[in-house]
Amino acid sequence: MGEATAKLLSSSRNLILNGRDEARLAAVGEACASKGADVVLFPFDLEQADKVGGALKTLLKEKKLPVEAFVHFAGMTEVLPISKTKYSVGLKVMNVNYFSATEIISTLLKKNVNGINLRNILLISSIVMLGGKAYQPHYCSSKGAVASLGKALACELAPSVRVNVIAPGAFNTRMVKTIFKENSANLHFEPKALLPPKTVDDIACAARFLLSDDAAYITGQILYVDGGRRFPSL
Repeated sequence: MGEATAKLLSSSRNLILNGRDEARLAAVGEACASKGADVVLFPFDLEQADKVGGALKTLLKEKKLPVEAFVHFAGMTEVLPISKTKYSVGLKVMNVNYFSATEIISTLLKKNVNGINLRNILLISSIVMLGGKAYQPHYCSSKGAVASLGKALACELAPSVRVNVIAPGAFNTRMVKTIFKENSANLHFEPKALLPPKTVDDIACAARFLLSDDAAYITGQILYVDGGRRFPSL
């Protein structure tokens, strides 16, 4: 989802791209640059959420980069019953899915780092925050936290910064493929959505809209991009 959004935005925006897989990050950066964007790579593992703010601050100051919009697509999950999971696993999921976002946002709002340039925040939750998902307790909880964070920040940062949330349904992403390959015995297929299956490009288009001036009077909203599939089965 993040890759598709970066490529879509690259025809109209310059980008700072984050990822922990440096080879994949470089490939996405090259693809975005070919569409005309100035691209800066920020290789960093968001499991180290307590250190991402400092690393980002250093990058922005060294390269004198103003950041107008922040999109948080980072995500990881675990597939374990609650009786088998561990605190360390939950902490990794929360660091990547939630705390990395709060640390980055806090950094971007500091005047000595980013001035008053930040105008737009877009967070990525999931429809699992509504109906839950068996064997993924930390993932579901983290995505609920992300949605609540979006609403809280919309209240706190208005009118200078707009904050919205996208809650995707099931998409055939790299993470989903890996989960099903490694844990097929513990997973169940979902009921079909009301609309035919789509691709991650639909998430990218929703992100582009919420970041644009066409959405200038929209903040504190959760946009469900799920084909009408609101209530996932357990």
